[in-house]
Amino acid sequence: MLLAAALLACPTLTSNVLAQDSGKTDSVANAAADQEGASQKDNQADDSKTDSKTDSAAADAAAKKKKDGWIELKDSWKPCEFGGDGEITVNDGTITLDYGSPITGVKWGGSFDGDKGLPRDNFEIELEAQRLDGFDFLCALTFPVAKSHASLVMGGWGGGVTGLSSIDGYDASDNQTTVFQSYENKKWYRARVHVDQNQIIVWVNDQKMFSHPRSGHDFDIRFEMQSCTPLGLANYECKSQIRNVRIRRLKPSEITKPESDDDNAN
Repeated sequence: MLLAAALLACPTLTSNVLAQDSGKTDSVANAAADQEGASQKDNQADDSKTDSKTDSAAADAAAKKKKDGWIELKDSWKPCEFGGDGEITVNDGTITLDYGSPITGVKWGGSFDGDKGLPRDNFEIELEAQRLDGFDFLCALTFPVAKSHASLVMGGWGGGVTGLSSIDGYDASDNQTTVFQSYENKKWYRARVHVDQNQIIVWVNDQKMFSHPRSGHDFDIRFEMQSCTPLGLANYECKSQIRNVRIRRLKPSEITKPESDDDNAN
């Protein structure tokens, strides 16, 4: 009470005390603001470092792909026009093929052979595919085999067959490449096809499915897939997506030795 009375009795003292309190409050607020500003700068610096690392990793991956000779196939896809095709969309390299009656597909519209064209022999091609809905093949990759063609069928004949169509007139369901492989819906599967002058080898999710010699055999495609040549992608009675399609020429050291049918059987 004595202090209150003194303050009332002395306006100058009251003003000084209030000013001191106000100064303390401002000082605390300024310190908090400075700390928040410093924290934001630290966060921005961390974000910048993270972005820098991400950009660096992406640049390294792109440089490695280029060094290895991979060519990304994102553009130049056009409808096969089988008749009864479903809707087709291409978004940043991901191709969505909707239900067709019964087939939907796209073909590569770029050039082949020559300095800037894609190879017809001695190459590898990779892709990732998933079936979103339906039950039959999520992807049939039609590719050149020198002057001929073949199709890798993934999940055909009701969803469980993987193989090459056609060899010596026999479909993927009825030749030496026939493999029974199930494909879950909404799950990505990575396929790699190696084509050289001696044999064709196929992997799915890094697991070797089969290899087949070329010598002494005729490779061709089913008549329905003619619209996919020389390089195409199609599905059958399902909705599927295909992405990360890329191709590269093989180095001479990567060309395999001749393989016989007996070797393939073993």
